[in-house]
Amino acid sequence: MTTLTVNGESRSIKASPDTPLLYVLRDELGLNAAKYGCGLGQCGACTVIVDGKAIFSCITPVMVLEGRSVTTLEGLGSQAEPGPLQQAFIAEQAAQCGYCIPGMMMRAQALLNRDPNVTDESIRAELQPHLCRCGTHMRILRAVRRAADELKKKSAEVRAER
Repeated sequence: MTTLTVNGESRSIKASPDTPLLYVLRDELGLNAAKYGCGLGQCGACTVIVDGKAIFSCITPVMVLEGRSVTTLEGLGSQAEPGPLQQAFIAEQAAQCGYCIPGMMMRAQALLNRDPNVTDESIRAELQPHLCRCGTHMRILRAVRRAADELKKKSAEVRAER
């Protein structure tokens, strides 16, 4: 049995150690935001964050994640209380079909966690591994910038309260 933290909760995984994380998330834990796209780590639809880094869950066996922290889109917020990045994607209407968006959002969140002072160039570079056919790329850029602005604003408010 493998133990990992998923969206802040310790979870014991019963799946075979060589099972890709994507299948564990979807089939065992009922977390369906990460999607199966190519199964080869080439499209980005399955992206989640592990210990702060965006990874392709379709090619990552659960055995290498023992004791590590996994964040999925479900861990960023809920439908009732979306997180800042989720709010920004909603406000900018950045999703079309929604298939690739969860993966893009997770990679964008990993970027924002590292550095909220993003530029269009840094966002493009970070999202480069993702394939999307919908054509909302400019909305996605606006959404990530919007979320970055919101995070910086909240950070400034916290500093002002101290």
